[in-house]
Amino acid sequence: MPKQIQLFVSVFVSGAVVMALELLGSRLLAPVFGNSIFVWGSLIGVVLASLSTGYYLGGKLADKRPDLQTLSLVIFGAGALVLVLPTLTQPVFDAVIGISLGERYSPLLATTLLLGPPSVLLGMVSPFAIRLAAKSFEKLGKASGNLYALSTIGSIVGTFFTVFVLIPEFGVNKIIVALGVTLLVVAFLGLGVRLKVFVLLILIVLPFAAPYLVAHRITVATYSLALGDTIYETDTPYHHLLVADAYDPVYQSTIRYLILDDNFHSAMDLRNPDRNVFPYTEYFHLPFLLNSKITKVLFIGGGGFTGPKSFLRHYANLTVDVAEIDPQVIRVAEQYFGVDSTNPRLHIYNEDGRIFLQQTGHKYDLVVLDAYSRSYVPFHLMTMEFFRLIADHLTANGTVVSNLIAQISGGGSQLLGAEINTMQAVFPNVYAFAASGSEYPSLQNIIVVTSLSNNHLTEADFQRLASAPNVAGLELLNDVGNYFVMAASNVPLLTDNYAPVETLLNPMTGQPLSDQESNLYVQDIEKMIAIVLIAVVVFWLLHRRKLL
Repeated sequence: MPKQIQLFVSVFVSGAVVMALELLGSRLLAPVFGNSIFVWGSLIGVVLASLSTGYYLGGKLADKRPDLQTLSLVIFGAGALVLVLPTLTQPVFDAVIGISLGERYSPLLATTLLLGPPSVLLGMVSPFAIRLAAKSFEKLGKASGNLYALSTIGSIVGTFFTVFVLIPEFGVNKIIVALGVTLLVVAFLGLGVRLKVFVLLILIVLPFAAPYLVAHRITVATYSLALGDTIYETDTPYHHLLVADAYDPVYQSTIRYLILDDNFHSAMDLRNPDRNVFPYTEYFHLPFLLNSKITKVLFIGGGGFTGPKSFLRHYANLTVDVAEIDPQVIRVAEQYFGVDSTNPRLHIYNEDGRIFLQQTGHKYDLVVLDAYSRSYVPFHLMTMEFFRLIADHLTANGTVVSNLIAQISGGGSQLLGAEINTMQAVFPNVYAFAASGSEYPSLQNIIVVTSLSNNHLTEADFQRLASAPNVAGLELLNDVGNYFVMAASNVPLLTDNYAPVETLLNPMTGQPLSDQESNLYVQDIEKMIAIVLIAVVVFWLLHRRKLL
């Protein structure tokens, strides 16, 4: 291949891989650190800083060793780092979580460790290629303009191709491995004979190592169970989605779980589908104590459709609308969680809940908020403007029930306090119920109920209402017993303009790992180091015997 074409290919592919890695980085970080502004700020900042460093180092190296093989070695190094990225991800995350830098700085350190080194090497490609392409000083401007334009085009292609083709069709780890292989192939074009043999050996061994590189580990801090069969797994436009079954010895039945970004979002008892596996879902029925004539309900957030299915089963005169942003979640709910989309009383909308409310003219007796990104509600579904939008779509006695994950006191209570404070700015009365009890010290499901009614209900009023004939055959007396009053605290009012939800979080995945899990990850690191050492020794022996 002509030298000029090799340079063009190198610059184009490097530009494409940089942007693909930045986008894929968000999918790697989301299960552990969420999709907060700190995550995206870390991704953008680290990649830009790494590219700047690469530009500087690439220019210096190009002046010292201006040859195609050196450039190819740089690309080879980037490809090797990208190739092992899926294996490094979990150990790096565990180490970062162990340092306890918090929501703000943990994703910055993780991004630096994972994406910094390959991004620096990829940043070295463009200035190096310019040095090789410029045959004379007079042609330097044209050469640099052409190559930087080609690099930018590669970045554009990498962005669109990753977002619209790769992520919807393939797993993130598989895409990363493919990017690493692509870089190795590009490097192969400019390497000497011995190094080409080494690259070929890697490419030959890679299919056998691929299962270890693309393996997906489930680490959930909130539940400790051994999952059985993986029924379905994919990467959606919003989540890493997994459907898995696990045997429950207490109920002697198999439970099917919907896991999004390594967090359990829904569960269904395959032997008894009507049972509420997660007790907090029973609290969705509390608004019927305030208004027994509810006939029109909107769920924002579908998941496995536990709530909608329960409502349709218990209330014959009720219709349910569901706004679920992720099309794959809807499809999985229909295929694996028994959702009948042909039910005339069920209407499913593939839409962000807030956008749906902005576009619909429907009025609802009840709105149920159960939309989550990782362990918290997306900030635009927590602001005063959003609750005003909901209020505009409620009937005269309309109610709202919201599921939050928080603590009643301590550091994990700030987000809950801010949300209750925000809801009180829109609705006359706000009531909170702790699904695990008001004395429970850790994170739990907090159900917040509010209404347009001006009549304030006390704990005794809820007890009286729940003592009446059960709503839909459900025993709500125990549920209302977990009523509590949130103590006033110095928390902000959340608005579209100011919603610092990331700084108020106490994330589920911030809990310490068990010693067993930590040991497993140490073993993974040891295996990885052993493989690298073996490869180095083999390469050295072949080189000594002049076979490479």
